Amino acid sequence: MAHRTPAAVAVAAAMLIAACSGGGHEAHDRLPPTSPAAAPSGTPSGSADRSEPVLAHGVITSPDGTPVADAVVQLTTEPTDAQLATIDPFEYPLTPVAETRTGPDGRYELRIPADKRAELPVDASGQVQYVVIVDSPDGGAMEFWTGPGAPTHPHSLDLELIPGA
Repeated sequence: MAHRTPAAVAVAAAMLIAACSGGGHEAHDRLPPTSPAAAPSGTPSGSADRSEPVLAHGVITSPDGTPVADAVVQLTTEPTDAQLATIDPFEYPLTPVAETRTGPDGRYELRIPADKRAELPVDASGQVQYVVIVDSPDGGAMEFWTGPGAPTHPHSLDLELIPGA
C-alpha cells in the first residue's frame, strides 16, 4: 500500500474537488450523525462517542495561519491493494468512517466508532490507508497516511486549506 496508481490519485483529487465545490455534502450525509452537544464547550464536535479512542487530531488553518472554525473534517479509508485488484480503478471508492467539525480554534479530533473499526480495510501487514478530507467555504485539503488497523495512538495531522479547493 506504499504506492498509489495515477488513476487512484486522480480519482481522489476529483473527489476532493467535488466535495469542496459547494454542491452539497452528500458524502457527509452517509455518516452516522454527530452531536455537537456531546462535546464539552470549546472542543470540536465528536465523530463518535467521546469514550472511543482518538485516531487523528490536529488544527485546520487558512494559508495565513488563521484557525478555520466549523470546517468539516472527514476520515475515509482506501481499499487494500487486494481489493483494488478486483474493482474498476475509475470507481475508486473511499469509505467514510468518521466525521467531525473543527472548533473555534480550528482543532478537531476524529474517533472511529467500534463497529466501523471492526470493518476497516486492513491489508496483509495489518495497515490501513487513511485519507482525511477537509471541506470549508474557504477551501479544502486532503492528506493520506498509513496506520495500524488497531490504532495504538492518535495521528497528529495539521492541515492548511487550499483556497477554492
